[in-house]
Amino acid sequence: MTQQHLITELQDLLLQVVNETTLLAETLAQQTSQIVAPHREVDPMGLKLTSGERLALQHAIQDALKKSHYSQGMGFASYCAGTQDQQDYWTLEWWYKKANQLQQAKLENYQNAQRFLDFRSFEWFHAPAQNQQPCIYGPYVDYICNGAYTITSAHPVLVNGQFIGVIAIDLLVSALEKIFMPSLKNIQQKAVIINDQARVITSNDVTIRTGTLLKSAAIQSPTKPAQMPFQLVMLS
Repeated sequence: MTQQHLITELQDLLLQVVNETTLLAETLAQQTSQIVAPHREVDPMGLKLTSGERLALQHAIQDALKKSHYSQGMGFASYCAGTQDQQDYWTLEWWYKKANQLQQAKLENYQNAQRFLDFRSFEWFHAPAQNQQPCIYGPYVDYICNGAYTITSAHPVLVNGQFIGVIAIDLLVSALEKIFMPSLKNIQQKAVIINDQARVITSNDVTIRTGTLLKSAAIQSPTKPAQMPFQLVMLS
């Protein structure tokens, strides 16, 4: 297989990962909106899920996670501001894959920890909340769920045009490396997969670590298709 074939194969893989993940996030966000919308007016201070809404949302998340070829975890995050009678409340309905089974991460039960790790300041939540647009953020170390380098695809959930929370889908960099590395390691020069801010996701050179910010002068030949959040580049 020629080097150009390897590059094309990697680009196809990158596109496949991005397309599947963003479509799942969008679909799950729409389902979440439909679960919540018929039952109530949305409080501008935020919402807490009813037991019926939560059960329906859990089924939707589980179905999406089963369909995903690349995600290790996904869920719904929202914030409800406190009042004189009630404290702030962080909703994090999160499910993940472990040993070929789906398990629930019961992080929401620990509201004191949520106050310490307030996800409103995290880019995957903050950006969709501010501009009501989807985003892909990372790689970053996920201190809430897995403690590993992670990329998160996030999509805002809107009810009657009002932001109520975020659907987040996590991709572990270690899992993506297993997909990309068979082609990446056969490219006969330094090749790196980076995000749209030139931060390294993975590389065929062990000295170039995940999270490293590349200098533009080092990039020899970008191979990025239009509108792609990830790109494969060769280094000089």
